[in-house]
Amino acid sequence: MPTQTVWIDPELLLEHQGVRVFHTYKEDDYDQGAKPYSFTLNPQCGVADSLCEDQPCRHVFDVQELSTWRPPVKPPYCTGSHDTPENRKAWEQYWELEVAAIRVAISAAIERGELTQSGWRQGHAT
Repeated sequence: MPTQTVWIDPELLLEHQGVRVFHTYKEDDYDQGAKPYSFTLNPQCGVADSLCEDQPCRHVFDVQELSTWRPPVKPPYCTGSHDTPENRKAWEQYWELEVAAIRVAISAAIERGELTQSGWRQGHAT
């Protein structure tokens, strides 16, 4: 059977100081879900395809590579004797904290000029 691919804009994660940051998706397929750490500053540029001719694309970045990334402290992994209701709850809280940490890191990188409307300035520090 024939199939048809339809373009949709990626979801906006945040807008800060006029810089818009969008989610990216596994294999640029919305139905496969947003990637947890990969984002784009241009809705036309994703991990697999990009509008710009830069390789790698200057608009796509991994939050973990930003100078401002500070992940929350991880609780013990839920294995063996650490597989407790308390640790499972701690992991649920961790994931919420990580989402907040991602937003903080991206906003701080924008404030520092590391992320701009023109793209990611790798290694930029002020």
